Amino acid sequence: MALDNLVSVSFTEDELARIDRALTEIENIIKDKAVNLTPKQRQLYGRVAYEMEVWVDKTFSYMQQYSQLVPSYIDMEEHAKNISAHRALNPRIARLDGILQSLEDTNRLLGSDLYNNSRSYYRNLREAAKVNAVGASAKYRDLKQQFPGGRKAVND
Repeated sequence: MALDNLVSVSFTEDELARIDRALTEIENIIKDKAVNLTPKQRQLYGRVAYEMEVWVDKTFSYMQQYSQLVPSYIDMEEHAKNISAHRALNPRIARLDGILQSLEDTNRLLGSDLYNNSRSYYRNLREAAKVNAVGASAKYRDLKQQFPGGRKAVND
């Protein structure tokens, strides 16, 4: 039974090199600007998105208009800088999220194709080992290690 090939894609060495150069360029630009939080730290901080974004922008507008009401411990210059950087990053993060999702989806389909073809070969190898086809038993036993607790080995 032929399995459907869910995706057929390949990259030239030049395309992979171009992707790597683009990623290196991004990494170089953000290396002294981006922060890496631990998973535990990520839980400590909320994410400003959607409705909260509108509220933060409205609050910033009020802070600018009524600066006399801004608490003295808020550095308005730093706050404005943060607002600007936040606004600048949002569309780029959205683009990167889209790119990452597309690559992950493609890789998921590639992995599914690889796994299904490998399982088909493995099942065929099992049948070949049952009839003592040359070399089949050793290869079957080797591959069978991936599935502990499965069927008994053929010709052990």
